[in-house]
Amino acid sequence: MGVLRVVATTLVGSFPLEYSEANIRRALEDQVDLGVTLPVLPQLRDFVYMFIEPMVRDGVVVQEGLGFRLKGDVAEVEPEPPEDLLIAADIARELGVRFRVPVTGPFTIASKVSLPRGRVGDISSSLLTDEELRSRVAEYLSEVASRLHREVRGEVYCVDEPVLSVVVGARSLMYGLTPEEVASTLDSVLGRLGGAHRGVHVCGKLPPLLKSILLRLQNADFLDHEHSDFPANRTYYAREELVSHSKKLAYGVVSPIKPVVEKEEEVLALARDAAERYGDALLFLKPDCGFGGLKGFLGGREYEEIVLKKIKVLVSVASKVE
Repeated sequence: MGVLRVVATTLVGSFPLEYSEANIRRALEDQVDLGVTLPVLPQLRDFVYMFIEPMVRDGVVVQEGLGFRLKGDVAEVEPEPPEDLLIAADIARELGVRFRVPVTGPFTIASKVSLPRGRVGDISSSLLTDEELRSRVAEYLSEVASRLHREVRGEVYCVDEPVLSVVVGARSLMYGLTPEEVASTLDSVLGRLGGAHRGVHVCGKLPPLLKSILLRLQNADFLDHEHSDFPANRTYYAREELVSHSKKLAYGVVSPIKPVVEKEEEVLALARDAAERYGDALLFLKPDCGFGGLKGFLGGREYEEIVLKKIKVLVSVASKVE
């Protein structure tokens, strides 16, 4: 059986577009028109703010500059799924497509909200450093996840935890975290979601200790990383490790940060290498991460001139992998 039968294309989340319902529709329709197998519900706002907006509205969290500060009790906030994703899911259903839902993870959210007396933007004085407070964030997000799934009914869900490549090291974790806490917390969120596939996205260079944490997850069947911009990640897992833990791989073959469109033959070589190395354990081909970081590179033209062309290359390559 060739990999062509099992590999699909998807995206991670963000786009360099201003937030509006029209642009949510645009990003979805363009993914469909370009042939993406499982279009992602677009993130056009800050991916943390989307999930803590009810906290901000209730005054439990306040926004200060580009960061956030805790002012009250997270447990007093009524969990609500982001309106962005509800709007996008309605459009996706109208278009008749199966879709991927991005969910910002509890550790990443906790890392972006400072303690009441902490320094905004400093992870070392964030909620991530307080076991009780990060637990409250996780409980809140678990309830958001449950309500989100009930309303959007996605095909694929991915919990995005970029901070894990920062706080997990080679032999230990920062801020009193333990492998058991990380795994159980992620599983608690993943377990409230549904769909055909549930996974975790961690970007950046993957630290050694993270592997065993992610492989032990009971409620995830795929792991999503950056492989185009981080070559060391390409051999992070052995195929046998993935198979023995009932995991598959979402493999990044297009850069989300380089403001140039890759040559198709280069992306195809990377995709074929992934297919040869991982075989049936290769679930998705995708960009490394979201495209939001490209915003401003071409004075507003980066979506048309860079992003759409990168997606076109991705889809073309996926059709040629054997």
